[in-house]
Amino acid sequence: MRRHREHLTADAVEARLARLADSTAPSDAPPDPAEAAYQQAAAVLACFDPATLRPVGRPPDDAALQSLLAVCEPVFGPDGVQEWRLPERRRRAVLAAMSGPDAYREALRANPDRPQGPVQQALTRYLTGTAPLTTDQPLDELLATARVADWLDGLVPGLPTSTEIAEHLEHRQLFEPLRRLVGTHFDGRADVLADLADHVASTDPRPLLLWGPGGIGKSTVLARFILGNAQDGTPARLPFAFVDLDRPGMLPQEPLTLLLDAVRQLRIQHPGLRPLADFFTRKWMGRASAPDLAAIGAAHSDSTAGARGTPDHITASARLLTGPADREELYREFARLLRLTLPEGPVLLAIDTFETAQYQGPEVLAELWRMFDRLAEADPALRVVLSGRAPTGFPARERRVPDFDREAARAYLHSLLGPDADPDGVDGVIALVGGNPLSLRLAADLMRADGLADLAGIGEERTRARITGDQLQGYLYRRVLDHIEDPDVCRLARPALVLRRLTPGVLRHVLAGPSGVPVPDDLRAEELFDLFAREVALLGRAADGALEHRADVRRQLLPLLRADAPDQVAEIHQAAVLHYAHRTDLTSRAEELYHRLSLGGPAAELDRRWQPGVEALLVPSIDELPPAAQAYLASRSGRTLYSATLREVPAEEWERHAEVQVARLLELDDPEGAAEVLAEHPEGSEPGGRLLLLEARVRAAQGLLGRARTLARRGRHRAAEQGDPAAQLEAAFAEARWAAEDGSPDDAGPILAEAVLLAEDLDDRLTEIRVELARWELARAYGPGGTEAVARRLARLVDGRAVELLSQDPKLLLAATGAVGAARPELVRQSLRVIGLRRFTADQQAALARALREWDGALGGAAARRVAGTGAGPPAEGFWETWLGATPPAETATVLTALTEALPGADGVAGALAAVYREWTGRGTG
Repeated sequence: MRRHREHLTADAVEARLARLADSTAPSDAPPDPAEAAYQQAAAVLACFDPATLRPVGRPPDDAALQSLLAVCEPVFGPDGVQEWRLPERRRRAVLAAMSGPDAYREALRANPDRPQGPVQQALTRYLTGTAPLTTDQPLDELLATARVADWLDGLVPGLPTSTEIAEHLEHRQLFEPLRRLVGTHFDGRADVLADLADHVASTDPRPLLLWGPGGIGKSTVLARFILGNAQDGTPARLPFAFVDLDRPGMLPQEPLTLLLDAVRQLRIQHPGLRPLADFFTRKWMGRASAPDLAAIGAAHSDSTAGARGTPDHITASARLLTGPADREELYREFARLLRLTLPEGPVLLAIDTFETAQYQGPEVLAELWRMFDRLAEADPALRVVLSGRAPTGFPARERRVPDFDREAARAYLHSLLGPDADPDGVDGVIALVGGNPLSLRLAADLMRADGLADLAGIGEERTRARITGDQLQGYLYRRVLDHIEDPDVCRLARPALVLRRLTPGVLRHVLAGPSGVPVPDDLRAEELFDLFAREVALLGRAADGALEHRADVRRQLLPLLRADAPDQVAEIHQAAVLHYAHRTDLTSRAEELYHRLSLGGPAAELDRRWQPGVEALLVPSIDELPPAAQAYLASRSGRTLYSATLREVPAEEWERHAEVQVARLLELDDPEGAAEVLAEHPEGSEPGGRLLLLEARVRAAQGLLGRARTLARRGRHRAAEQGDPAAQLEAAFAEARWAAEDGSPDDAGPILAEAVLLAEDLDDRLTEIRVELARWELARAYGPGGTEAVARRLARLVDGRAVELLSQDPKLLLAATGAVGAARPELVRQSLRVIGLRRFTADQQAALARALREWDGALGGAAARRVAGTGAGPPAEGFWETWLGATPPAETATVLTALTEALPGADGVAGALAAVYREWTGRGTG
């Protein structure tokens, strides 16, 4: 019989945690001497192995050891072996009871075989008074010191303060990524370093762009320049911010993220900058996190919301944290911060992996260049350096980073082969293969396998066939493959470049057939997979255990394979599609789509197989795809491509891509740029309904409402001809709204009535709500007496399921809350959760306080008592006014959500909040 499972309440969980805390807390009763001896030993060890732990000054005692384990907590060491640790409170009590450094040393001497590691070393040093100054500790030691300082605070003299440790940690963590990039073998690159120095010293306001293929050393030389000019001890230290766009949270389409990170880094280097930096950060973080209710409301009112928010074939992107007007203020304040706090000499803003911004499209680059221009105007001392893979087409001083010079190539080979590598052999490799990093890496792999023997023929081969750089890498790669012992792995390895991931199943069902290698069963597939895994020169392990090619190898050699064996490549793509098609996990779906895109599959089939979230797994490979597939993926992921690529794609994909590009330009308040995009429509193709609506949106943004209405009407009819009811509905919705804004509300009513029928046919609840909201707003604006019927229908549509759906679309949720929140209090609560509140005006605060007071009066003061945390009794006079005035908006939203959910009769409060939301979105108080 199944054992009844106890129902855990919050109180029960708290009780269990309290019992656990009691079991690990030090007892008032002194421990048994044998137990005390074990506790003293454990107190001086970061963690311990019970099998090797020795008591201090007493013989081993198994019962005392078990008593110790009963109050310790299990932990796992770096090798996964379980160890034990004395809890902090008990550790501090035991150390306090010991007689100081001599007792600590005795306990340490009793356990010479203690587990070692940074934390144990720090603990030993601080207990024995031998710890180095925090200024002399590398990052791993400082991290250990931070841990140990919590244990020993107030017990050991000379312990650094938490503030001191935090400051040094920030400093180490700022420079450590740069030191890792440079490594210990950097040399050469004097010409590039000189160009960087010249740029910093110049008065040229343009950014300097270091560009070149991946792996050429752009980031490394930039890091070397910064370390040589910005570290403590260097004369005229250069203030810098090194912003890596590959780092999570860095969004090139949102400059605020870049500037906040720059301020953080500059504050670490210059503590005097801290007050202004903290103010800047608080202000802009607060502005970014606060709900922009006016913008959300405008987004709903604008026809861009349409009958569907984002088209089905486009993955929605996160809203921008700052609008165009905000950004002008942001740039001015950032430059002012630099001028006030760093007035002498240049300041360097270095942005690494700039290709990430280029992948976002020309609109994002245009906004970044606008930022560079504004910053240069406001602070001429700021110098910008970018590091990317290609020129941008925007004004910049461009410096192509070439292959390694001899000194840099030697340093690179020594980093691969070790410092003891034969200098003559190293120079011989450079003479044979040149300074390309990939060629040097492949040559190093060959040297490890067979010395210089494999490279001896390259000179003859180069003379005979005049091998180019790519051909040389292909030659070297084939020579590396020749050293694979298993002949089947050798035959599979080169065609495996077509695949982004290798698993035993992929080897058997995808790769074996096109490669002509028999893999009869899963056992042989597993054997081959294990053999592949040994080829560390070619492949690495992904987090889930699959194998992935080294990015630099695959990026350079895949085009050669496509040119040499196109039929085999296509066969592998087709087999991969079949292999992944019946799997539903996100990774498998991404691989299936990658191979469909590589084959040039039709958009309709790609749409059918699309799964939200795959775009993040596909975008890193966008450059590997044919132009039409690039356009498809770009539109799906909210990115845009350059005109040169778009000229090679079919009209259908051009239109899909244009939707994203135009939407982004309109979001950046650039309708003229959007119009230029539309002017590049491929010749010889009739615009579809969606493209006509797209142009209508642009004309509306330009203030040409009459032209916008005409285009929307044409788009509505064209969408009907194409059998696209969703586009037909979107065009009808837009045409009706523009008709009302253009002073023709009588024209809007019949169009919206048609939209209602289209929405019902689509069976899309959110679309129906959006259309009814438009009718409600039209009735309120032009016929107040007709709102009741529309509001009743709208309230019926907003049932419990619809409230959850509305959470996916804050602009629609907010509009519905303002319209029928008084009749649907759950809408108000959902808006409080999803959107939040901002500061009230005096009238709004008074109206809400009145509603809360009346509601609370009917409850006998229960709501106020919950808020105040008091017992029985009525609330004080003016309680709600005082509480609303003193409570931050985020906390107000949380408390009101909980109160109106827990206590009955809150319709009046919901109505007051709905009116507030309605005012904030510019829809009046009626």
